[in-house]
Amino acid sequence: MPAKKINEILSGHESKVEELYFYYNDIATIENGTFDKFLSLKKLGFEYNSLKSINETILTKQLGSTLMELDFSGNNIQNLSINTFKYCTKLTSLNFQRNKKINLVAKINGINVTVFPEALENLKYLNLASCNLREFDENVFINLRSLQKLILSNNLFTSVPKAIKMLPTLEYLDIRFSLIRSINDCDFCNLPNLQTLFLSDSFSLTYINENAFGSLNNHSTTLPPKLNELFLHNCNISVLPEKLLDWKNILLFDISTNPLSCNCSMAWLINDINATSPLYANGTLYKNKLVCHYPRALYGTHLHKISGDFCSNGTFDVEEIVKKRDEIYYACGDGYGRTGMSKNFLIKK
Repeated sequence: MPAKKINEILSGHESKVEELYFYYNDIATIENGTFDKFLSLKKLGFEYNSLKSINETILTKQLGSTLMELDFSGNNIQNLSINTFKYCTKLTSLNFQRNKKINLVAKINGINVTVFPEALENLKYLNLASCNLREFDENVFINLRSLQKLILSNNLFTSVPKAIKMLPTLEYLDIRFSLIRSINDCDFCNLPNLQTLFLSDSFSLTYINENAFGSLNNHSTTLPPKLNELFLHNCNISVLPEKLLDWKNILLFDISTNPLSCNCSMAWLINDINATSPLYANGTLYKNKLVCHYPRALYGTHLHKISGDFCSNGTFDVEEIVKKRDEIYYACGDGYGRTGMSKNFLIKK
């Protein structure tokens, strides 16, 4: 149904409509002021249409006075202006997922200016997943003073965007399926309210700096995040720093399907898995399925099989550990850095 015909179909009843959705149509344009008679409209969705642009002549002052949720996912929106959302003062949710050519800055006298104006100070949810984003201007989120949930999954970032440091109210951050190779010093500083972080399925991620959250030497003016959920499933991480976080506050932690090194630097986690009162691994998901990838002699060995006094003297005897094993679970690669489980028994020579 073309958006321009909506007033004709709902003639005389527009003022009572609070939610309006145009899923999976072929809408390419919207006439100016189309929704001005919808005096109570709070939610508006154009998921999976063919829109290339949107501006303030559609998101008018009248519409902006009531609109709270706006969804343009699955369109072809590219360039937005600094005025597009200037009337959307009550907007709390904005979804641009799968707009693969979207540009989030506009050039004003040669200077990059964010398309998210101060009018969006009440925005709490922003979805930019699957938008082919490679990087952000550092100030792109500077006006989003109330943002709590940011979805950046399935983009082309090779490092953590510095722009997130402009979001002190952020509680939930999803950067799954990225090309990020390392988490560096203080990448997640200045995020005192961050509670949930998804970095899963970032197959290139091999390294996390022990001060990534500012737990050791905080370069920010705020305290480290009060993180309680961390998801690192299916990355390429071998070693995780013990001092990375205050682990006793972590309620959910997933490091499964990573090529873990079973050496002394990981003893803090290995020995905690079978502890009666675990300090670190209490919230660890799938902890009975975590296996060693390195060294080669321990490949496939379950961490809980060697947990207890591993590296208690600052070193470990691989041969002695192998002798004590009753069985080994080998992690079988599928060619994509992911592993499945198959059960095999130790055959003594």
